[in-house]
Amino acid sequence: MASEIQPRHPHGPYIILQTGYVPGDLGMRAADYLLGRSGEWLAVYWFLRMPVHERRTEFLFGTMTEVVTMMEELCGVVKVLTGVENVGHDSPVDEEWHGVIIGG
Repeated sequence: MASEIQPRHPHGPYIILQTGYVPGDLGMRAADYLLGRSGEWLAVYWFLRMPVHERRTEFLFGTMTEVVTMMEELCGVVKVLTGVENVGHDSPVDEEWHGVIIGG
């Protein structure tokens, strides 16, 4: 499916992943988060349950230039999404992506 991402660097597509916690969470529970084009972070838990098209549009970067530009433009208050519209806890997990990101 990588070939469907255009433009795309030969080693892409890319995601921006960071381990962290939701600001203000007194329990400081660490989780892995992906950075979207909107500048908002989303837990991998929710990413794996999103429809493929929405994941590609918001969280996949075809080139390193896109990644670097996104990272350079980050500033301000961190926003972490706590869920995805129309995606529930019982939504199926994309096992292929789970294996890629989590390594299982």
